[in-house]
Amino acid sequence: MKTQKILALLVLFLLVSCTKSAEELLELSENNVQNNKIDLAIKDLQNLLKKYPADSLASRAQYKLASIYLNWKNDPEMGYDALQKTVNKYAESVHGEQARNQIVEFPEYIINKAESLRKQKLLKEAVNHLMYMTNKYEQHKLASKAQYMLGDVYMNDFRDFTTAVQEYRKVLENHSGSGQEPHALFMIGYIYANVINDEKSAKIEYEDFLKRFPNHELAPSVQFEIEYLGKSIEEIPALKHITS
Repeated sequence: MKTQKILALLVLFLLVSCTKSAEELLELSENNVQNNKIDLAIKDLQNLLKKYPADSLASRAQYKLASIYLNWKNDPEMGYDALQKTVNKYAESVHGEQARNQIVEFPEYIINKAESLRKQKLLKEAVNHLMYMTNKYEQHKLASKAQYMLGDVYMNDFRDFTTAVQEYRKVLENHSGSGQEPHALFMIGYIYANVINDEKSAKIEYEDFLKRFPNHELAPSVQFEIEYLGKSIEEIPALKHITS
């Protein structure tokens, strides 16, 4: 009987010692972030929100989750979801207002984040952000820019020219009339002419360009490309001096 009482007291002691306050969990999460233990930081915040949903620190924890997903995990979907929960659950808090403003500006954030990730050579993450943008905000004014950037990433960073053509083609199909449309059409022709060496396809795309955008600033370049399709530098008078 005495042994059972001692064991019960030990269990109670362990339960009490393992129960951290909201303040302790928030501090622990911040320490884990500083030590790059991001998954542990997320668990700390999730525990705080589960155990203390009405605590004065809960809105801060929910908003902090969004920041971690967006800035450390590079996960726009989870980040947006955490922002939305901050608004839904803690609308009257300072963090609820901050989250609301971020949601309004989220498309601009995605574009800027994708550009930043690309500069850091985090290309997979950049593509994920751009694809998220084109799927979630397909009618937004920046969707055409995101779609064009996808083509550009595959063209210049991955050097995957087949996929680049496919992504540029989506600009024509889904964003007709946008400022990126003529540039995407030009790039399709350029890839066929100068990378894949498919002169027939290049001519089709270039002629389509001139038909649709005869006064565009790229029109003279397209005319030049058509005139010298398949010719070497030595055969182009304007470029012959480069090899001489």
